Amino acid sequence: MGARSRLQGLLLSLLVIPAAAAHAAPPGPDVATVTRAFKELERTCRADAGALWGGSICAPVLVVDPQSRRFIASEAPKQGKYPGPPFIGDLPSDVTVANTATEWAGTLWVQLLWPLPEDATARRVLMVHESFHHLQRRLGLTTGERGNAHLDTARGRTLIQLEWRALTKALESRGAARRAAIQDALGFRAARRALFPKAEEEERALEQNEGLAEYTGVRLGAGSAATRVAVVKKAMAEAIERPTLVRVFVHATGPAYGLLLDDAAGARWRREALERADLGELLARALSLDTKPPSEELLASRGKAYGAPDLEQHEAEREREVQARLATLRKRFVEGPVLRLPFQHMRIQFNTAEIVPIEGVGTVYSGARIVDDWGSLVARSGVLVDANWKSALVPLPFETRDGRLVGDGWELEPATGWSQTPGERTGDVTLLKPTK
Repeated sequence: MGARSRLQGLLLSLLVIPAAAAHAAPPGPDVATVTRAFKELERTCRADAGALWGGSICAPVLVVDPQSRRFIASEAPKQGKYPGPPFIGDLPSDVTVANTATEWAGTLWVQLLWPLPEDATARRVLMVHESFHHLQRRLGLTTGERGNAHLDTARGRTLIQLEWRALTKALESRGAARRAAIQDALGFRAARRALFPKAEEEERALEQNEGLAEYTGVRLGAGSAATRVAVVKKAMAEAIERPTLVRVFVHATGPAYGLLLDDAAGARWRREALERADLGELLARALSLDTKPPSEELLASRGKAYGAPDLEQHEAEREREVQARLATLRKRFVEGPVLRLPFQHMRIQFNTAEIVPIEGVGTVYSGARIVDDWGSLVARSGVLVDANWKSALVPLPFETRDGRLVGDGWELEPATGWSQTPGERTGDVTLLKPTK
């Protein structure tokens, strides 16, 4: 992943070991299960042999238990002593734990969270997804991400769900029926992007990172065309159950457009996709379809064919809840006094299903952990990362306990030498970098 797109993860509470288990084996990944997963990924990447993207997705893998931080590595880390195989150790506290591509101990790893999915297809999709990010990093093709706040609105959510339904119909059809369904999907996509001026740029940025990665996972990890369609449909169903679509939508659009492009354009579309071409535009060009927003009359007609009235009613009800939540977050992170933590070499892990963008301000990440030069922050009740990705903000006030700064829902273990200074706004505080 890129500097922003690799900022992905899940914060979990510390594992408490019962006294009776004090002499048991340390908690962590199961060696036999992880070893089989290593072999499974190696078989998948060797079968591809670099054909999909012109480069191998084979890479060293690190499976980490986020509770104990115990890992099993597919090869020996270059720094430290780890006899093996298997190569087992404990990940240092300054390394974030996430499903991502990460640099540690002189190696760029595919890092995977333990436990791995029990379902074989889901496991392969995940492993290949993260292996694609490893390839992105090696090729220097990572891109930044954006907020996609429009996908937390009733209209934005309705239009992307209509797009998904049309894409599903296209994947399940052939010939003229597929072509018509793709045109519908492109129409819903164009209507959404015309309604929200930042939508095209922000959606494309995330589709370039997570969308292409998920397409790769589905393309190589799912064994048949029917299984691939089933995986896409499952991703859509699971996304709707999440608190927000702003980051998970690409788990549907990425593989859906990618699989349709495979049939419509062969392999040539992938090179253009790596060069930042929009997936919808690539598919429209391959099939000579229209990418202009449809008229209001046509949009209403085609929307009705995909169940728009029921969607609109459901999303209008949800919108009221979203606005109430945004008002609470604005009071906490925007209107009230905050502690600002400037980014130097930031690493973050967070729950991808619980992020809330605040238009023009930034994004609130629930249950996040951030490590930077100023120390380690654990924010159980959320932390705001500003829109420019230059700093994190947590609400004031705080008190000092055993050298830690403790506020409402957050704790900071500050690094030596960092001091506090008044912020730009009255009442704010900023951590100040130590002078040499």
